[in-house]
Amino acid sequence: MAETLTPPHRQQIPDDELSPKEVVAKVIVVKDAILRNWQMILLLPIIGFGIGYAMDTYIKKAPKYEANVVFNLGGGSQASGLGDMAGLLGLGTAPDANIFTGENFFYFVKSRPVLERNLMKEVDIHGKKEIFANFFIDSSGIKTSDWEERPDLQNFHFQTNDLKKLDRNSRIVLNEIVKKAADATEIASLDRKSSFIALSTQMENEALAGLWVTTLLKTVEEMYTENQTQKTRKTLRLLQHRADSLARVLGIAEHKLAKQMDYSTQIMLPEAKVSTNSMERKSTFLQQLYYEAMANAEKMQMSLVREAPLFTEIEGIKVPLDMKAEDKRNAKIGALSGLLIALIFTYLRTVFSTPATTVKVERA
Repeated sequence: MAETLTPPHRQQIPDDELSPKEVVAKVIVVKDAILRNWQMILLLPIIGFGIGYAMDTYIKKAPKYEANVVFNLGGGSQASGLGDMAGLLGLGTAPDANIFTGENFFYFVKSRPVLERNLMKEVDIHGKKEIFANFFIDSSGIKTSDWEERPDLQNFHFQTNDLKKLDRNSRIVLNEIVKKAADATEIASLDRKSSFIALSTQMENEALAGLWVTTLLKTVEEMYTENQTQKTRKTLRLLQHRADSLARVLGIAEHKLAKQMDYSTQIMLPEAKVSTNSMERKSTFLQQLYYEAMANAEKMQMSLVREAPLFTEIEGIKVPLDMKAEDKRNAKIGALSGLLIALIFTYLRTVFSTPATTVKVERA
């Protein structure tokens, strides 16, 4: 009986995988598609680059000056021995430091109250005092970039730096300036392993850029200190008010005591001496309370100094400032966009215009 020989079985390939022949076939399809459409793949990026380059050429932006200051924020030390006294008044001496830690502090620096106070400060411009907001209007380029179609604001200037006296129109203008200043201000940690903080800005005017970061750092220090020492200052005001009240009562008591002593020297009566001794004891007691209140107020003033945070400037602004010109970004974006459109068009053209072919691979 003749035996039937069966050919050896080939290794089967799963349906969801490509064989080497299929991979080669697909590479050939891609190569053919690129060769058929090489003109479009080359032409569209060139056109996109040309459009972007024209935009960069005709829409020129003024170069910006970069000002950068590096500082370190150190916490103030807490006064010892004042906790019980503040506790009797219903207050604490420890500031809420957690409010201004980490990202909270960065938000605080760019918050509206801080920027408003900084803009309403009077600064020295070429030997002349001027409201910072007015200098910002004249030097930041806001007239041409944001107010180009608003002729009523081309000559606008603030007449006062008191926020409570600003009218509605002035408040609207101030809000726009605050927004532009916030967008131009950057603050971040210098390094993950470092506690140093960098405050920087980029503006069209060199003097404005340098003055903005230096003045803003002082404003942040002022407001930060006011918030951190708020409880201690409140306690200090209560102690000073108490000392003033005791001083008035003590003055009245001493005046009465002087009149009573003069009266008792003229009339030799036992009742007069008893009244004089009582007034002397009252005056002495009031003196002790007054001196104690004055001592506590003095200690609280020393505590206020110790609790104030310390802003240490590590690196000031560079003179002259670095100037950064706008790069040809639109040209790069145009070239990449043209290449992307050409590849998409090539893919769609290959899919819909060429007949579908299947690569048959012999399987066992």
